[in-house]
Amino acid sequence: MLVLWDIDGTLLHGAPRAHVKALAWAMARVWGVPATAADVTAIRPAGRTDQEIARAVLALHGVPGGDVTPRLPEWMALAAARHGEIERRHPAPAVAPGAAAALEAAAALGARQALLTGNLEPIGRAKMARAGLAGFFPVGQGAFGSDDERRERLVPVAAARARVAAGDVVVVGDTPRDIRCAHAAGARCVAVATGPHPAGELADADAVVPDLAGAVAALAAAAGPRASSTHS
Repeated sequence: MLVLWDIDGTLLHGAPRAHVKALAWAMARVWGVPATAADVTAIRPAGRTDQEIARAVLALHGVPGGDVTPRLPEWMALAAARHGEIERRHPAPAVAPGAAAALEAAAALGARQALLTGNLEPIGRAKMARAGLAGFFPVGQGAFGSDDERRERLVPVAAARARVAAGDVVVVGDTPRDIRCAHAAGARCVAVATGPHPAGELADADAVVPDLAGAVAALAAAAGPRASSTHS
């Protein structure tokens, strides 16, 4: 089983201020618009990829879609570099209660683990390093907002990198977009009601749990007999 963990709202809680500021700063530099962190917040970014966030914010500023696409690679590079420069000057999001224990428990089930996040890869990995969780997520695995603008295309990317079938993948996330991206690929989803969406809005997931401890219990159930034999 390959477990793909979301970052914001799942493994980390609270506003990712440095991330949001870096995205907006890079938009202003690349497209010459007065984009701000408030613009990013206004488009309700939870569950979106960073590329999708940029397109939505730039639309607010009247930038045609045809002018956005060719400059996205330049913007991604600038945003990632800017995040690295400013992250230590801003409060980091809090590590979710029990995050390290949950990751350790999932590994004990025999699960392989990687990230599946809308974050640009350098930003997502920087967040995990600052949270002390980077060691759970090998480089070259997972899928990120820098891999594709559309979140529903990310599970196949991560599955291909791990050389597993989508049916052997479980996504753990906190938004309806996590659920849709998992199911679009034929993967399962465990939704944790720790982000901006209450449990009722996550009902389409294969399991809805209140926290990361609940996610581990759902993963153990998904692993089935293999999990039992691991502990026998």
